[in-house]
Amino acid sequence: MNEELLRQELRGLDGDLYLCHLFAPADKRGALLMLYHLYADIARIPATVSDPMVGAIRLQWWRDLLDAVANGDARGTPIGEALLAHPIAKDRILPLIDGREVALPEATRGGGELEAEAAQVGPALIRLAAEICGASCDDALLETAGTGFELMRLVPQNGEVVAARAANLLAEACAAFNKLPRRERKRLLPVFLPIGLARRQAQNFPSQGSLLIYQLILLKMAFTGRL
Repeated sequence: MNEELLRQELRGLDGDLYLCHLFAPADKRGALLMLYHLYADIARIPATVSDPMVGAIRLQWWRDLLDAVANGDARGTPIGEALLAHPIAKDRILPLIDGREVALPEATRGGGELEAEAAQVGPALIRLAAEICGASCDDALLETAGTGFELMRLVPQNGEVVAARAANLLAEACAAFNKLPRRERKRLLPVFLPIGLARRQAQNFPSQGSLLIYQLILLKMAFTGRL
């Protein structure tokens, strides 16, 4: 498995997740890299196609890849090899694929529709990341954190109302995380660093902070163990 290639690709796909995965323990980093790469590559599909049918075909490619992995026959692609090296049951990954179907039609969606997508995709991602890191977490916290994280990524242009909803969810999740015992926070920190970053982004929306500022925020959270 070519982890370095996946790492460089993730850096281009999603800079936040690229930075956050680097703080995972060495023995968990490869699996978390695989998960984040898979998530980021699927997440960009709706925004990179003009024809919903093309988007559906690309999503089906991922389902076919999971079937191939289940049969031990996916060594033709770096992400396939990574899935073989760090296997996850197909039904656990499907929400990351199926949740994007609703974003394919060419229509403006309201806050409720965006939150429905976020609630399907985000918690599935955070739950898998927690399991990879060997960290247990209250399911309600995973739901809140995952939905807020994903909703912030779905905020449309001039989407102040949606961003405010995401900010509320993320603030609730960060507050709950910070109340956890130190040992639990330490195990969960690589999983929740993206939540902390998303919270800052939601608070500052529509302004966009510089990369350096977010890197410093990330380092502070990693050093203190608090979001």
